[in-house]
Amino acid sequence: MRVAIALCVAGLAIASPVAGDELVLPIFALNWPGKDGNVWSSEVFLVNPGPATATVSNPHFVPGTLREPNPCYPPIAAFHEVAPYSTVMLSSADLSIELQCPENALGGLAFDADPPVVITSRVANVRGGAATGAALAGLGQDLPAFGPADISVPGAIYQLPALVFDSFRCARAPLFEVYLYFANPGSSPAGVTLQRSHDGVAGELILDGAPQATPFTFTLPAQGWRQIKVDLGGASPSGCGSPQVADLFFTATGGVAVVASVVDRTSQDARTVLPVRTAD
Repeated sequence: MRVAIALCVAGLAIASPVAGDELVLPIFALNWPGKDGNVWSSEVFLVNPGPATATVSNPHFVPGTLREPNPCYPPIAAFHEVAPYSTVMLSSADLSIELQCPENALGGLAFDADPPVVITSRVANVRGGAATGAALAGLGQDLPAFGPADISVPGAIYQLPALVFDSFRCARAPLFEVYLYFANPGSSPAGVTLQRSHDGVAGELILDGAPQATPFTFTLPAQGWRQIKVDLGGASPSGCGSPQVADLFFTATGGVAVVASVVDRTSQDARTVLPVRTAD
């Protein structure tokens, strides 16, 4: 669902700083209800390792899904100054205000940032409690923001290593689940192709519960975002007794930020898997 977001922030002066590099978080959550009573929210850290004050501006949601009640503040320009050798934390409450107080949200989040700013995020499982202004307690998943050097190079093949799959044919509840997240910060659509092997030999994946022959290609719209739950298709070599570790591969026609999340369903903890460009 596409939603137009008016940016707002309380107590900041209106200004128009020059845009720097765009940094994209491929996962952003705000009071997002998950499985088994989980609720996920993000906090973001703006890190300035340089000797000059830096500006981070224009935070915008990459939809995703956003459920938005009445706006809480009039929309104004949003930006943050980060002093030399310091970090600014944007709590989930701060981020909610800057996105006009949605009830909940799941998608990506992009910023314009002066070099050499680094942006990281923690997505925490707050287990039923609404996000507050303080640092979030609970199990969490650390994520880096993707800059121009980190998003996919068109035509290059990337590897998502050491994903842990539990057989979708098991009668019992899964021990692990794998989710893929794709954010396209660009102004043009990008085609993304998923495959089971580097050489693209025909195979099968279960994507959002539906069998799909691989290589499997879909289109990610400009400024678009997508989450896909992934299971291995075909016969399970390990049966139902033990999870299976496997790699997936992808290529894209444009610059896309991609990350995988492996959720341990015994603890509800999530592990981040970042793509590795293969030596083609």
